Parts: sequence; structure tokens; C-alpha cells
Amino acid sequence: MQESKINIPKLTRNEQKVLKNIIEQAKIPDLEIAKKMGLSQQGIFKIRHKLEDVGIIKGYMPIIDFKKIGVESLVVLGIKLTSYIWEKYSEKQISERIQKIPQVITAYRITESRISHLLVLGFRNIDHKDKYLMELQNKYSKEVEIVHVYPFSVDRIIKMDHIGLLDTILD
Repeated sequence: MQESKINIPKLTRNEQKVLKNIIEQAKIPDLEIAKKMGLSQQGIFKIRHKLEDVGIIKGYMPIIDFKKIGVESLVVLGIKLTSYIWEKYSEKQISERIQKIPQVITAYRITESRISHLLVLGFRNIDHKDKYLMELQNKYSKEVEIVHVYPFSVDRIIKMDHIGLLDTILD
């Protein structure tokens, strides 16, 4: 089996520092980064656009307080798609369909024998979650097997950021 080669761009020290600033505060203005680093605003602008052009930065996402938008329950769901789905759709089509499910917050393709996908879903409350999962069991049993269900309250989220990991990788 051939190993996949990922082209990891070499970042200069300044590019790493700009990236760290953006990671810590996505909406930070170029001028503010420039002042912190003692560089020109135009220089920071060029670095930011290089990071976007090479695909290191793919976008800017807000950190959402789920409770304040009415999401009180989350579920980590391990599912296994049936052969019916794999015969009908390509891997890409399956991914596109999962991306369109409004309850899905995060989705992963797992190459494990017991599950094919790991999903994190959000719901207004436990009743909403139960109704959704029952529909999945009843209406889509030909397509999806639910293997693991781990429900929890959004109040139980301990950490939901990747800044520490990225700091470690960039140092």
C-alpha cells in the first residue's frame, strides 16, 4: 500500500507567528498583528493571504455558545452505512449528503470494521434527539445501522478548541 504524501508548506517564523495570532483570534485585524510583531500591515496582509492561498487557512469560524442558540443536547453517534448505500453512492456523494444534515456539527469517516462514520449532532433537547434517532432507526434502517450513541448536555462540554494543539505543532 502506497503512503499518501501530504505537501506541508514550510512556514517562516513570521508566518508561524501570524498564524498563531489568527488562531487565537480569527477576527484580529492585520494592523493589530503588525503592531505586535513590529511589521508592516501590508506584510501581515501578504502573509495572511499566503496562508489562505496554500490552504492552511480555509476559513474563519465563530465559536458558538450552543445553549444561547437553543441547542441543549449533543450526541456522539457511531454509525455503519449498509452495503445498500455503498453500492448506490460514491464516497464523495455520501460525504456531501452527510454535510447537508442540519443536526450534524462534525462528521468523520472512520476506517474501522464496526462503524463507518462518527458524527457529533446537536439537538434542542432530549425529546428532539430521541425523535431524530427513532426516525433514523425506523425510516432509514435499510441504509444506516446505529452502533454507538453517547448523548450529553452542552453543559458537559469541557473543551472545544484546538488552539493548544496548534500551538504545540507550530512551536
